Amino acid sequence: MQVTGKAIIRVDGTELRTQDGATLNPGGEKREAQVGNGKVHGYKEETQAPELECQVFHTADLSLKALGAITSATVMFETDTGAVFVLREAFVTDVPSLNVKDGTVGLKMSAISCDEGA
Repeated sequence: MQVTGKAIIRVDGTELRTQDGATLNPGGEKREAQVGNGKVHGYKEETQAPELECQVFHTADLSLKALGAITSATVMFETDTGAVFVLREAFVTDVPSLNVKDGTVGLKMSAISCDEGA
């Protein structure tokens, strides 16, 4: 059985030239144990937003400002094993940073929601 090793990332239909190693957190509920008097009494939940991180190869046709201005985008994250995730109303969370040593731009995004298998 194949294990996921690569992903194609598209922003509003345009494929990004990404380095291997992108990560996706689909978001959801984070649970934290609630402890008191030497016992675990239960847990509390905290909603976490979806997050995507990747390294985009910098080329002459890639605008750092345009990349940083992405808001309300539809982002497709498609793995080489066929799993597809759709981030809706996605937006860039950090100012993109160009690393001239390896020619990549760090890109971090979040979204209103992340649907699996869409």
